[in-house]
Amino acid sequence: MKKLIVLFSVIFLTFIIYKVNANNLIDYMSIGDSLDLGINSYGNNTYSYHDYLKNYLDNNNLLHKTSFYYSKPNYKIEELLNDIENNKEIIYDDKTYNIKKELREADLITISIGMDELVNKIESNITSSDIDTLVNNMDLLVSNIKKISSSNIVLIGYYNPYLDNLKVNKIFSYINDRYKELANKYKINYIDILNLNSNKEYLPNYKDYHLNSKGYLKIASKIIEKLDY
Repeated sequence: MKKLIVLFSVIFLTFIIYKVNANNLIDYMSIGDSLDLGINSYGNNTYSYHDYLKNYLDNNNLLHKTSFYYSKPNYKIEELLNDIENNKEIIYDDKTYNIKKELREADLITISIGMDELVNKIESNITSSDIDTLVNNMDLLVSNIKKISSSNIVLIGYYNPYLDNLKVNKIFSYINDRYKELANKYKINYIDILNLNSNKEYLPNYKDYHLNSKGYLKIASKIIEKLDY
């Protein structure tokens, strides 16, 4: 009988220690489109900023778990809004995840979405209405996430891959300024990467707007600097 009591005591103590340690660590959730996935300028998967950030947290004994289930190429902001409203479920490795639960449990959320749809709009003759819709949807997205989550939220802006197009540069500058305003409005972190295109080493393929691993590392570095982990 005493052995059973000792055994249960050890199991209970182990569980308590695990919960205490887990509560001191970070549950990291990353949401986004192809840039969040780390797709490079040749269409291949490389290290994304969230991979670098995950490794940084892990190497510094800060990471509890990660959630990268709600990222995909051409993921539109409006689509993500609908997925949150409908509490979309995803099955991964025979486990079921739903987005609201992942948002609630996260201590850190990074959001990089809208670049794919913005580039697609620019290449098909973007209008001022398209730009306003994008910004308004981002406002709704951050607002809805804030209602669910009390975590540290990081919104990542956009860089202009059209280096010599002044008209397009004004579009990117305008959107990034609006996103900064959103970040201040909702008291979240904003990562400004508008001038990332000034280093052409990050964009080796002029025919494609995606970054290489150096570019994604730069974004991760900016996030780490902002969070001061």
